[in-house]
Amino acid sequence: MFEKLDKLREEVRRCEKRRDEANERLKAAQAKLKDAEASQILSDVGALKLSPEEVAKLLQLAASGQLSVPTAENKTEPTTTEATSSIYGDDDSDDNKEESEDEDY
Repeated sequence: MFEKLDKLREEVRRCEKRRDEANERLKAAQAKLKDAEASQILSDVGALKLSPEEVAKLLQLAASGQLSVPTAENKTEPTTTEATSSIYGDDDSDDNKEESEDEDY
């Protein structure tokens, strides 16, 4: 008499089990993605060979919008070494002006 209800309950249990297994796979995939992203970030930062202070300054500039960050949609030209130097306080623009004044004798 309750065979139909029993079948429906069993189907619900099977669906819940599949859902739980899918959620576990999703969490595992999300954890793998997070680890891979962290690894890529560390690799990229390591390739720049910056000091921790320089990395902090670079991140501050990026967060404040003063540093243009290339995206897949909007590629920007790479910064020159002179512009990169000025980010870290080694602005040699005044030195270049003095050198050009000496050349004018």
